[in-house]
Amino acid sequence: MHQPTNKTDITLGRSNLVGSIEMTKKSFVSSWFFDSSFIASANNEIQSDPFWVDHPKMGVVPFEDGDMGRACTKYFENCLTKYGFYNLMVNGSKFIPVQFRDGVAVEVDETYIKDFVCYALKLIPEVGVKIVDQMSIRYGWFFSKNKVMTSLRPLMDMSPMTDSRSVAYRFHQNGVIKIRENEVKFQSFKDLPEGKFIWSDQVLCRNFNPDLIKEFNEEEFLKDQLDSSGRHFHKWCQNLCRSRDGNTWVYNQDKFKSLASGYGYLLHRYWNEYKVVILVDENLQEGSSNGRTGKSVVLDDGLSHALNFVSVDAGEISKKGNKNNFVFNFVRPSTQYISFDDACEDFDFRVLFSKITGGLTCNAKYGGMIHFDKKDKPKMGISSNHAILGDGSSYVDRQHIVEVGDFYRFHKMNLGKSPDQFHGGWLFDEDWSSQNWEEFDAFCVNSLRFYLGNDLVGGRSSDNYRLKKLHQSVGSAELCNDFHKFLEENLDQKVYSHFIKGMSSTDKDLCLKEYLEENGHTISTRRMTQSLYEVATYFGFFLNGSQNKSVNNRSQVRFGSKGVDAYHVSKKMFDSGASNKVQSFDPVVRLETSKTGVGVTNSKELLPPPSRIKDDMKKDTFKDFVL
Repeated sequence: MHQPTNKTDITLGRSNLVGSIEMTKKSFVSSWFFDSSFIASANNEIQSDPFWVDHPKMGVVPFEDGDMGRACTKYFENCLTKYGFYNLMVNGSKFIPVQFRDGVAVEVDETYIKDFVCYALKLIPEVGVKIVDQMSIRYGWFFSKNKVMTSLRPLMDMSPMTDSRSVAYRFHQNGVIKIRENEVKFQSFKDLPEGKFIWSDQVLCRNFNPDLIKEFNEEEFLKDQLDSSGRHFHKWCQNLCRSRDGNTWVYNQDKFKSLASGYGYLLHRYWNEYKVVILVDENLQEGSSNGRTGKSVVLDDGLSHALNFVSVDAGEISKKGNKNNFVFNFVRPSTQYISFDDACEDFDFRVLFSKITGGLTCNAKYGGMIHFDKKDKPKMGISSNHAILGDGSSYVDRQHIVEVGDFYRFHKMNLGKSPDQFHGGWLFDEDWSSQNWEEFDAFCVNSLRFYLGNDLVGGRSSDNYRLKKLHQSVGSAELCNDFHKFLEENLDQKVYSHFIKGMSSTDKDLCLKEYLEENGHTISTRRMTQSLYEVATYFGFFLNGSQNKSVNNRSQVRFGSKGVDAYHVSKKMFDSGASNKVQSFDPVVRLETSKTGVGVTNSKELLPPPSRIKDDMKKDTFKDFVL
């Protein structure tokens, strides 16, 4: 097998990935719309009421000026509709030119329409070529963009086939797969519900083998596949869930549950959980971007062969101020999944907040706008060699994090063993057998069934990940450690942001900026303050009775004519030594302090928590209650 030429030798030949996917899409369009039986049937109907004149002796008569109106009207009304060309209304407001057949639609333009019409008409015996020749003489009437795009008949009251909360659909060449947690059913495209259609580029140009998923055994799905034959993508995902213990690689089933449910979630085109799936290296290396662990094979390569896929340059979404309004330029109405591959160290996750929980509007560079509502937009995944910065519930609630091990990187870098040696070749390579593809498609269905039965499993970051994220946010492990030491050394004391005139030598020892400089760190005041709160929050310190950096929590002490920010360092909220006691964002704490006074810690004075009716309450509980 040939060796790929991409940025790493972990993934398949990514330089050819987009091309191969597009060829797959085209091959389905060719097999479905250029099908000889479909064209023959359409031509028979067109010939029964032709838009041309077929003279018994002269053959096809040239289109005359006075006859062009009638000919074109019949051409657009009868010929193009028989070939399935319409203006399809999407999202209740926008028309898109399509070709439609038996519940399948492909987005087209005037060039595609011209090429198809010429190909199909030429198949009419004896007269087909002459018809096309005469139409070419009158090119502007039949094929010009203005004529074609404004004359297509509208196709109304149609909506794409979508997933629901408990049902998922997979579209293969041999039909539609309807997936529930406990069952799988097949149906033909012709049997789609009335008013429903499928985008052609959502149909996988390969047959599905139902024998591989007749029975779903969750225990079998989750167990280590190391010693089984085949199932290479399944094994790949499990290898990402192995950690090294001495000379042994230990399979972590809980981590695989998190990965498999995340994969199923991305395949499920229903947003019942508003999260982005993030694959990040378990062994993050400070100040480096090693990668090569196989994340992209899952989120890019795998899903590109399972969904209609668009890759977005993650570098365009950073805290450096990039404001690219066309980040989603290549997203189409049929797009099912958006990948942010290789997110940079300062990837600005906040940009995605509204796009995750709300609708998604995509601007195209050359005009046009596509809007998805919050339930129909594509799912999103991120792979990164760095921790995704940002703290708080707004971040946590939108992220499903899976930390992958370095199984493949270790074997490549330390033992010279590349991934193809584990799998008998490169995944998704042209040499992949039909069995490989069938097993991959079965894994997709089983991941969906696992997700539908369990929702997202895990997905919370580990202590190691959070610490690495803190190091990355602050700047380095050394700087983070010095912040921590400063807080520890000054516990239950008042400290200052920096030294100003009027302070004593004792006060100077309590100044953070000078402390850091003595330890070899140079940092701006603004960044220093932000980092101080980040480190304090992580290690459980409270500054002026709070872990929330805000104006209300700012305390200043004056030395002479100047003031300096001051912080009382404690290990508890509302510490009596805090000069500025800030209310907590916790509603329970707010309730308690509103009744007892801020800073009161005597539990006897707190109101008892409200009691809750027990689920096991006896049926006669309300026997004495009279209406």
